[in-house]
Amino acid sequence: MSMEYPVTDFGAVGDGKTLATTMIQQAIDHASSQGGGVVVIPEGTFLSGAIFLKHKVSMRIDGTLLGTSDISQYPSGLTRFEGHTETWPCALVNAEALECFSLYGNGTLDGGGIPFYRKFWEARAHAIEAGLPFVNKDVPRPRLVYIHGCSHVVVEGLHLQNAGFWNLHLYDSEDVLVSHIHVESPHSESVRAASTDGIDIDMCRRVVVTDSYFGVDDDCICIKGGKGKDAPSLNKPTEDILIQHCEIGFGHGAVTFGSEACRVRNVLVKDLKVTGENQLVRFKFREDTDQLFSHITFDAVTMKGGVVFAIRPWISRQDETSGEHLPSVIEHLCVRHVRARDVVGPGCILSDPPSVRIDDLQLEDIQIETSSQPRHLSRHDTYESEGVPDPVRIASKGLETYRLDRVLVNGKLVEHL
Repeated sequence: MSMEYPVTDFGAVGDGKTLATTMIQQAIDHASSQGGGVVVIPEGTFLSGAIFLKHKVSMRIDGTLLGTSDISQYPSGLTRFEGHTETWPCALVNAEALECFSLYGNGTLDGGGIPFYRKFWEARAHAIEAGLPFVNKDVPRPRLVYIHGCSHVVVEGLHLQNAGFWNLHLYDSEDVLVSHIHVESPHSESVRAASTDGIDIDMCRRVVVTDSYFGVDDDCICIKGGKGKDAPSLNKPTEDILIQHCEIGFGHGAVTFGSEACRVRNVLVKDLKVTGENQLVRFKFREDTDQLFSHITFDAVTMKGGVVFAIRPWISRQDETSGEHLPSVIEHLCVRHVRARDVVGPGCILSDPPSVRIDDLQLEDIQIETSSQPRHLSRHDTYESEGVPDPVRIASKGLETYRLDRVLVNGKLVEHL
């Protein structure tokens, strides 16, 4: 049995007010020096800046680990940021080049993100009003968890909320199990999160995401892997990903491929339940990146509200682009056994050969029922609104090789796209 090291033994106070970063890090360092063990965040609320897991040290969270809103407590350095190596703040919990560790428990990781959201939206509104450029890195804010270069990792049982930026970022890691986590961030008009992806699987191999919930004001599960004209030579493929038995609430994409992805292959999404306004199958084509997505399958999905397909070119006001007219290709995309009701619309599948191609598209046993009342996607932001091309038809363009088998929209068989 692993030795346990409660952070309270090192002087941490769980009152939600006293900064405990140093004491928590001392517990981690001491556990590592003793050959490993489990650092415990006990009942209570422990306020902290960036902490760094060490060799042979796992962390169990029984109470709440609360991120401070003081950005100076998250040291900035070179890290993975939106598909590149950039200077950006550390996460609340960081793991670099570690093997065989767990981040688990029944407690909460809370990023304390509301002050970061307010600063972001105020800066963005000012830039728009002044006609100035604005990108995400103009307002630094911390991720909740960053796992880089690690293997044989378990993230289990935790509640992740209010991340200042992305919630769980897995980068260049392999053999990762994410199980029974609950990830959420606010999306009301009064409090709206900023770029709080649920989980980013970025240049990773052999990742399983299972029995979890995601409801965030951005992409819920996002498959990434680099962007820009040099991305294929600088990044490994993201491959062999299994997403199963998950529930998806509000978001911009239930499972999204992009916005930083160049080579993705062998992804299976199965037994998914979408209960909030969202877009089920989302691909973001970007003309500054040579993209190839191959052997992607969605199987057994129930959905209420939102849009089924969102496969199209994409750019965001918060993103930077470099270059143009590079190819984006999907090979072997299969979507089958889908039951979607009360949706805003079937959505769109837009190809534009030769630079944008969708080869071997298979749609099988799909039943889509649109809402009887006119509706729209609420994003609380007119600048990011994507709209719905057609409320009752799968909008398509440039599709050359596809197969339809029992695809119905409002009870009518779809015979061609």
